[in-house]
Amino acid sequence: MVESQTNKREYLKFGGVLLVIAVCATVMSTVLGFDWQEWMRWFMGGFFIIFGSFKLIGYEMFITMFPIYDPLARRFKLYNYAYPFIELFLGFLYVANLLEVPRDIVTIVLLGIGAYGVSRSISANNGIKCACLGNIIKLPLSSVTLFEDVLMVAMAAIMLISYFVV
Repeated sequence: MVESQTNKREYLKFGGVLLVIAVCATVMSTVLGFDWQEWMRWFMGGFFIIFGSFKLIGYEMFITMFPIYDPLARRFKLYNYAYPFIELFLGFLYVANLLEVPRDIVTIVLLGIGAYGVSRSISANNGIKCACLGNIIKLPLSSVTLFEDVLMVAMAAIMLISYFVV
């Protein structure tokens, strides 16, 4: 019961953070009239900046837990240590609307690999904590984590495709 209450509280904190990011993205994307692509860009920028910051705040925990489920972090130690900074950099690129094509490709590749690692860990039922939130929000690695990664990959793919279709 205590574990369930703790998880519920942590999910509420997580939902609150996502709500704040979504509200900010909505405000920023409606300055000149609402645009879904702008909303996605602002949401992704906010997401990467906030979650990259969480990883830095709980850096020791992050670098310990991340390689357990991320194939690149397990194989390349430097990537494990650099990942929070990569997320921050991606966030700044989204907010500043710079290097759109390479930014979206990097997002698709890194979070696609991350989604693969998360899905493998979920299916193995390791019961590990998600490193994606540092020590700020303590959630188990779950379908929520997988959904997060897949959603970011999908938004980056939509944005990437739109550069060539429009």
